[in-house]
Amino acid sequence: MELQKLLDKIIANIGYKNFNEFFLKYILPLTAVILFFFFIAVFVLTMLPVAIPYLILFAGLTFMFMYPYIQFEKKNSNINENMHLFITYAGTIATMDINRHLLFLKVAEKKTLGEIAVIAEKVEYFAKRWNLGFAKTCRKIAELIPSKMFGDFLDRLAIMLDFGESLDTFLNDEQIAVMDDFAASYKKSLENLRTLQEIFMSLTMALGFMMSIGLILPLISDTSIDVVVRYAVFALLILDIVVLVFVYAFIPSDKLFQNSDVVDAGSKLINKWILICFPISFLLLLTMFIFNFLPFLVNVAIGITPLLAIGAIAQKAEDDIFTKDKAYSPFIRSFGSAIEIKSGAVVTALRSLQVHDFGPLNQVAVELYRRLKTGNNKYKSWEHFCAESGSNLIYQFSQIFSEAIFLGGQPEQIGEIVSVNFLKLLSLRKLKLQLVSGLRGSFYGSLVGFSAAGYISAQIASMLSGLFSMTGATGGDSLSGSVMQAISPATAAVVDMEVITVYIGIMIIIHAIVSSIILKIADGGSIYASLFDIVLMIWVGAIISWVLPLAIKGFLPGMGEMMAVAAGS
Repeated sequence: MELQKLLDKIIANIGYKNFNEFFLKYILPLTAVILFFFFIAVFVLTMLPVAIPYLILFAGLTFMFMYPYIQFEKKNSNINENMHLFITYAGTIATMDINRHLLFLKVAEKKTLGEIAVIAEKVEYFAKRWNLGFAKTCRKIAELIPSKMFGDFLDRLAIMLDFGESLDTFLNDEQIAVMDDFAASYKKSLENLRTLQEIFMSLTMALGFMMSIGLILPLISDTSIDVVVRYAVFALLILDIVVLVFVYAFIPSDKLFQNSDVVDAGSKLINKWILICFPISFLLLLTMFIFNFLPFLVNVAIGITPLLAIGAIAQKAEDDIFTKDKAYSPFIRSFGSAIEIKSGAVVTALRSLQVHDFGPLNQVAVELYRRLKTGNNKYKSWEHFCAESGSNLIYQFSQIFSEAIFLGGQPEQIGEIVSVNFLKLLSLRKLKLQLVSGLRGSFYGSLVGFSAAGYISAQIASMLSGLFSMTGATGGDSLSGSVMQAISPATAAVVDMEVITVYIGIMIIIHAIVSSIILKIADGGSIYASLFDIVLMIWVGAIISWVLPLAIKGFLPGMGEMMAVAAGS
């Protein structure tokens, strides 16, 4: 029964009336297309390996059944991520004593709310155009939408509408209830970070162990060692991509930087240093590989070192945003109270706040005051204030605050709602940043373990290759030589250490890039800040690639002679 309800929800959310329509218009046509490509692969493209047609069939069928669920979950995620903005916006505009029709109309016009705006538009349409009434429409829509959180809100709203409670009172009370639900959902999704950390560490260590065995295996079999390391590079790439998709799908989106047409000061500085550092890094990288007097990964690490400056500046910009976010809540609460005292005079209220110190928000508040005082477009003035802060949270909540004020809401109550919900978001963000910090430590630790395992295994493989080569050269004159000749393979692989270290270096570079991007997706920061971790991770790998072979030679003095024989054979 529950499965049937879920299926009905999914079908309704991807735009079909019932299962019969879904079957006729989606499953049958897509099945025909999949089978067509399968038969093409089997009977026409005969040069393909046998497994490829079946892989095409499997991938097509998997996509056919997974795509509706993916779309369903995508809508669910979009609704849950915007619930804090919705309840804040609804609570602020409700201070104008609006009716239910105007509430849903205003929410439907707020396109930044994503799927919530689409649902509000449907509620308004069915309630007014079909004369179903808002209570009945809310109950029916609540059964069909993918988000349980928003569905529960609509159910409570329907009950309130039946009993005739004041919409203003209801939405004011719902601030706590919805934000608590949002916090619970946010924390639940953060548990995925812990799961990600454990899975990633286990898989990376397993891959390192398998690579260690794989580097030794070709010495006692006919397998090429180049093939082994290529498969290892491919396996690591697939692992990192899977983790990247996992982060995109399950980690809540919480971007730090605003994304409007107005560029803030932090982003301008980042763009300036990009134009300086990338050409320098390119020339340095080119120079290092032209002369090529150092190991591969060391050359790469030296070449990309200038990019460290971009990453450091981007991280500084992130820290500035955190500081502004901390100062925003008391600022907006004081601003709302000042507007109330000044009888709705926004410019006068903003001037009265200039005697107070709001830290990093002082300058952008002064710029807002100057624009409003000179009679500029008030919406454009607020747009610049929101954007110049650089913060996505300040941008979103200030847009809500300014719109509710200009629509005639109660300023003090609006400021209180925005301030309280903003603080709730900051407390949740702190929890996420703590988990991301642990994830960063796991990524660095796995890089060290993986790199060490790879280089140690390569050195051991080189030593055994040299040992087998020496056995073949000296023959079986002695008892030990006869034993070694008996156990050594007839076609022992020759280990080219230069090629192996290049492959391991490529794996470290892939791991560093993907890991750093994952960290930025998880904490919502600038992608340019990932350059800081990328450079540091590659330098860690470069140091290991240089120091570890020297350390092993120091512990095993005979290795140098064996490797020399291997190189000469």
